[in-house]
Amino acid sequence: MIDLENLSEMELDVLKELGNIGAGHAATALSKLLDKDVNIAVPEVRLGEIKNLSNEFINDIVAGVVIALQDLEENKSGYLYIMFPEASSKQIATNLFGLEEFDEEMYESTIMEVGNILSSSFCDASADFMDVILLPSPPSFAVDVPTAVIDSVVSQMAQKSNHIILFETSLSCDSDIEIYLALLPEPRLLEDITKLMEKL
Repeated sequence: MIDLENLSEMELDVLKELGNIGAGHAATALSKLLDKDVNIAVPEVRLGEIKNLSNEFINDIVAGVVIALQDLEENKSGYLYIMFPEASSKQIATNLFGLEEFDEEMYESTIMEVGNILSSSFCDASADFMDVILLPSPPSFAVDVPTAVIDSVVSQMAQKSNHIILFETSLSCDSDIEIYLALLPEPRLLEDITKLMEKL
């Protein structure tokens, strides 16, 4: 099992590559969806204590989409958290519908569907990299500060560990859209990552 408090350089590199592959496929999916070039930031891997997770995210209001990741036996493998800053989420809906105004139901369903497309691409690429199956659940949507959106997720994870590995990157189109992706792996997913490392 990975020692979360003493990650080696090799372990960090593998974790970064996992995030890079998943985010890269998500960026390709977003580019096709919006018909725009999408830039991807170099993924960061950070170890933190769950109680301090609020320090890891931006503090602005976001349209947050949380997707639970499962294996074929429906065991929890982790969560993918996709954050759309408010201005970016509205710009995405505007781009997709060609409308300046839209109702809340249309807005929510649009952002959830974008989150679903990004999470599916991320999961497919990450699963191929690790030679495992990852199945995304239907997305859960909320508009709030980032930590409030995942409060229940963090509470569940805190029952199993005091620490958390956070993969984080951002996708951007021109200067008007930014999206942040964070992967919060459960012990089961970390075990799959450990097996991958043992083969290196």
